[in-house]
Amino acid sequence: MGAGPQPNYHEYDVCRTLWIIDTQGPIGRHLLRKEVELTECSVRTILKKLMSLAYIESRPQGQSVTEAGKAYLLSLPYFSQARFLEAGELSLGAYDYAIVTNSDASCLTNAIAQRDEAIKIGGDGATILIFRKGRLVMPPEFLDPYEAYPDDITRLLDTLTLSEGDIVVIGSGPSKRFAQLAAMAAFDAL
Repeated sequence: MGAGPQPNYHEYDVCRTLWIIDTQGPIGRHLLRKEVELTECSVRTILKKLMSLAYIESRPQGQSVTEAGKAYLLSLPYFSQARFLEAGELSLGAYDYAIVTNSDASCLTNAIAQRDEAIKIGGDGATILIFRKGRLVMPPEFLDPYEAYPDDITRLLDTLTLSEGDIVVIGSGPSKRFAQLAAMAAFDAL
C-alpha cells in the first residue's frame, strides 16, 4: 500500500505562501496552489502548518492572514522592500525578484557565496549590487554595471528606492517561485 504523494517544498515556501495569502487573500486553495507553484499535497501541508501557528484562518472565501501572521511577515526581510522586476541582462533567469536591504556590505567581497546559494535552491543565480555614492556597484567592482548594462541599471534605479549603503539582491529563476527562492537564499548568505 503506497503512502501517496509526499509534500516537497522548502521552508522559504512557507513564508512565500503566507505572503501570497496576505497580498492576494482571501484566496482559495486551488488558486493559491497555482500562485505558490507547488503541489496540492505541499500546499495542504503548508496551510496546516500556518494554521497551527495561528498565522492564517480559513474562511468560506478562502485563506486569510491573521494579525499574528501579519506581525510575522513584518519580521521577515524578504518582502518589505522587495518586488518582482525585469533585471534584463543583469540576471540569467526568465523571472527576477529583488530584495533591498541596508545590511553591512563591508564583508561582501565577490558575491559568489550568494550566487551559489541561489543555484543550490534551484534558481538560475543571483546578482548583488551595492548603492554607494549615488551609484550601483557590483562586487568585486572590476565591472562597471553602468557601462556593461546601462539600460538595465537605469530601469533598476527607476524601479527601486535606494539609500546609501543599500544592497540589492536579485534572484533569478525559471519561474517566479524559483526567482523568489533564489533571492531569499542569496539574501540569507549575506
